[in-house]
Amino acid sequence: MNSTYLEKLEQIKKDKDQFAAFNSNCSTVVKAGPGSGKTTVLTLKIMKLLNDKIKYPRGLACLTYNREAVKEFTNRLYELGYVKRNNVFLGTVHAFCIAEVISPFAHLYDYDIPLPLKIVSEKEKNKLFKDTVIQLNYDPNQIKIIDMDKERTLGIEGISCVSVEPYDIGLKVAKEYENRLHAMGMVDFIDIVKYATLLIQKEEYVRKCLEAKFPWILIDEYQDLGKPLHEMVLSLFHKTNIKIFAVGDPDQSIYGFNGAIPDYLNELYSSPNIEAIELKTNYRSHQDIINASIIGLNQQNRNYVSGKRFDKDAEFHFITCEEEMDDQYKEVAYSIIPSCQQKGIPLEEICVLVHSEKQIQSMRKILDEANIPYYISKLEFKRSDIVIWLEQCALWVISNSNVSFSSLFDYWNNLLQKHNQTITAERNILERKRLYSILKESIKHFKSLYKWLEFLIKNLKLHSILYDSDIYPDEVDNLNALIKVAKDGSFRDFDITRFANLGKPINQITLSTRHSSKGLEFEVVILLGMEQGNFPYYKNENDPEKLAEERRVFFVSISRAKRVCYLLRSKKYTRKTRFGYKTFNYKPSMFWEELYESKKNLGTTVN
Repeated sequence: MNSTYLEKLEQIKKDKDQFAAFNSNCSTVVKAGPGSGKTTVLTLKIMKLLNDKIKYPRGLACLTYNREAVKEFTNRLYELGYVKRNNVFLGTVHAFCIAEVISPFAHLYDYDIPLPLKIVSEKEKNKLFKDTVIQLNYDPNQIKIIDMDKERTLGIEGISCVSVEPYDIGLKVAKEYENRLHAMGMVDFIDIVKYATLLIQKEEYVRKCLEAKFPWILIDEYQDLGKPLHEMVLSLFHKTNIKIFAVGDPDQSIYGFNGAIPDYLNELYSSPNIEAIELKTNYRSHQDIINASIIGLNQQNRNYVSGKRFDKDAEFHFITCEEEMDDQYKEVAYSIIPSCQQKGIPLEEICVLVHSEKQIQSMRKILDEANIPYYISKLEFKRSDIVIWLEQCALWVISNSNVSFSSLFDYWNNLLQKHNQTITAERNILERKRLYSILKESIKHFKSLYKWLEFLIKNLKLHSILYDSDIYPDEVDNLNALIKVAKDGSFRDFDITRFANLGKPINQITLSTRHSSKGLEFEVVILLGMEQGNFPYYKNENDPEKLAEERRVFFVSISRAKRVCYLLRSKKYTRKTRFGYKTFNYKPSMFWEELYESKKNLGTTVN
């Protein structure tokens, strides 16, 4: 048995709830609070099932919404001794829907699913949406594309009792948009999940085949996945013998704009014949940080406790600046970060959280002036499957560890086959040798990420393979965006080691929006824009559902911190009005006030 597996197993035996989830033999929902070790539990669970419960040739499927999460738990599985096995699916919900449902079964039924699948590009989708809004005579300010997509996810029928108030304009635009999209013989990613769900709901044969192949289906970050997946899971749970193992946290459900709400996870958690387990021990944060994050939720019965000892007390700093966000940016760059460094806190243990991408760009200008290195968690390109594969290639080139050449070639081989290239046994050998040779030769560009990418993309002819791809319609543009960043953007000084370790800042602070911070952790978290009307947004203050989600965003933001939290606000902002520019006074955010009062009442030192 792998030594890392045995070490992690001994670790979770000390937590009765983690160990109960690991040992469950029936469908299980695990509510996992921040820092509670959910990825450890999930990966150990997969290994236990494959080693002890599921006999070959059967397997399991583990799904998540995010490619980076797929990369993380796949790497962890290999560290635990995982050996690649047929009928084990590790990937995103969309990839599962295509590979395991639509591709093998859609052609058997008449559901008007355009086949072969041709996925619309983002550029084409945006144009089609705008044309649809104009055609229906709606004001473009009345509806955004995310409003339409949200209605499309909520419109799917099923057995869930969760109801959400529809947005009529969104529904009408969605119907017309889908008619036009399908008339073009195309689909988008929302269609893919909806079609797969429909096939599972309606067709017993599809369910039986999935049951034969996957006795267990595991789902990570369930709260982020919305209604279509929820209905898919409910159908499999109620109509098959497949066992479900779902992990998530309703308190970290912050993607309501995508149709993801905590109610779906809560409904599954409360279902009869489901084993419900809650992980409440936080192995990341100081107890005072945990308590502070719970205050933001404004809810009872959130008894999260710290499972980690600290040599120092938690710190809360409430800093009031004079005017505009610029004063906050300067306070961070010229006061807070130098102070943290003087205390021996490394830069990679500091995170600055802001509201928007625009604020990230403004913050980075000040950091450049102050010569403070930074890493932006939300990149100018997508970490798509191909980009992640390039990261893995870089890791193999520099170390040959954790990444096997066979796994790199398997992806390359599949990519060629998906793009209508016939791979004979002879060509398979030639392609394997060619890829190996190109990767080995690429080491000469070790010091320049831009030259390394240019060499690889040119010699592998990636652009020509992906051009006009029905499967990866945006990938050429995405690769070009990556090359641009490597040539004269934020990656211009990167060697391939830094690219291979993307997401792991080295001697850099991290800049992130609040929404993009989920899954991250730092010694110090710095929250900007803590004014009334800004956070929470003034339009959401009187909307219970939207305010509840903003509270969850605050909860997520605070709970990224291990020990130290800074909250910054400004007294005044100048805004453009119909009478010209005017300066307004701003009060502290309700979140600031609630946290400040609670700390003062407890006698905690705040400054």
